[in-house]
This record gives sequence, structure tokens and C-alpha cells, in this order.
Amino acid sequence: MFDLNYLADQFNLYLLIFVRVAGIVAATPILGSRMVPNILKIGMVGLTAFFLLPVVDADPTLFGNTLSDLALVIIKEMAIGYAMGFILSLVFMVLQMAGQMMEVPMGFSMVNVLDPMLGQQVPILGQFQYVLAVVTFLTLDGHHLVLKALADSFQLVPLGGWSFWPGFTEICIRAFSLSFRLGFQIALPVVAVLLITDVALGLIARTVPQMNVFILGFPLKIIIGLLFVMLLLPMYVAFMENLFSPSGDFFQYLRSVLGGRSLGV
Repeated sequence: MFDLNYLADQFNLYLLIFVRVAGIVAATPILGSRMVPNILKIGMVGLTAFFLLPVVDADPTLFGNTLSDLALVIIKEMAIGYAMGFILSLVFMVLQMAGQMMEVPMGFSMVNVLDPMLGQQVPILGQFQYVLAVVTFLTLDGHHLVLKALADSFQLVPLGGWSFWPGFTEICIRAFSLSFRLGFQIALPVVAVLLITDVALGLIARTVPQMNVFILGFPLKIIIGLLFVMLLLPMYVAFMENLFSPSGDFFQYLRSVLGGRSLGV
């Protein structure tokens, strides 16, 4: 005969694993995008949780004796899943922010395209950088790293073992600050070249007043900007390889969020 208590504990265990996996899938740009059908997301989360079920240990007492106790544990698992997805999503936002910073001096700031992944209007160069990040991520088997990080998270933070701690918010803010700083560093060469171009056009306007620098400047800056973006593509790929590396700063922040310790980064 089946042990109903054992089956109930296994179902609760599967439910908690499902919730943590669902949190990270919902917050990750690639897996949680609107292009992926909801039925596929649910099936992927359910299958992943099923494969993790035999390797995840949990104390049956963590489920509590009431629905409110179980609901509290579910909220904790959803929070840790979303926190992992947030840190991982920042890696993709680095290049998108860099593209947005580049296209303002290039004159592309008014040209937007619909991003089906995010479901909103995004600048065209930022979208190009974002797609480049996604392709590099998949080429480097980054999705395998995400699955490994997910499996390791149950060792670092057992089911029901996570609780809010004072440094949690600080780590999330510092990770966001790091993504903005890295995006600025990537965009800086192109922005600097375009600034020099503006200075050169200003000197031409002073020395040759008959030349319409305003009309000449738009196509010239677009050509120069796109040329330097093409020349710097190998640097972008190498930079992304470092970002997606398990020893990179973002994975350190991810371990810090899971391990509940502050970083000295």
C-alpha cells in the first residue's frame, strides 16, 4: 500500500522545487520572455523540478502543519528564485545599456524597435547588443551554467532555509551598479570617438562657415559610430566570455545572494 504521508511530503517537496525553478525562469530574460509559450515554460519548469527531486534533501518538518506555514516557505522559495534570475538578467542588461549609451551621440536615440522578448520598445543598437549577448551566452553553454547554479543553490540554501538578511538588498543594489559601470566602460570608446567627431565638426563649422555641418554631421557620426562598433565586436565577445564565466563578478554576487554573506567586491 502507498504511504499517503510520504506521498504528501514528496508532493510538497516537488512543489517547493517547482516554485524556486519557476522564479528563476520567470526572471531570466531568455527563458522568461514572451516569445516562449506559457505551456512550454510550465513544462520546462515541471520537468526540471522532476529531475531535481531525487537529489534535493529536505526535512519534512519544514512544510509545517498548516497551509500558512507552507505558504511562507513557498514565498521564500519564490524570492530566492527571483533573486537568482535578477542577478542573471543583469548580465544581459550590461550590453543593452552600453548600446543605449552609444546610440545617443550617434543620433539613434529616436529609433526604437519592438523587443518581443521584453514586450516593449527598445533602442535599435541596444537591441543589437542584447541579441549579441544572448547568442554568446548560448554559444558558451551559459544555459548549462544556469542549470548548475540552480542545482548548487539547493546545497547553499536548503529548501525553506532562506530568510531575508540586512546585506541582501545591498548586494542587489551593488550588482545593479556593477552592470551600469560595465555598460559605461563598454560604451566609452565609441562615445569618446563620437565626442572627438563633434569637436572636429565644431572646428570645421568655425573655419568653413559655408559648410552645413548640421546636415553633414548626422550621417558622418552614424558611419563612424557603426564602424567602431564593428571594429570592437571581438572585444565585446571577449568581454561577454568574462561576464558569463563562473569566476566572474556576477556569479560571485549570485553566490553571495545564495550564501547569505557580503562581498568585498
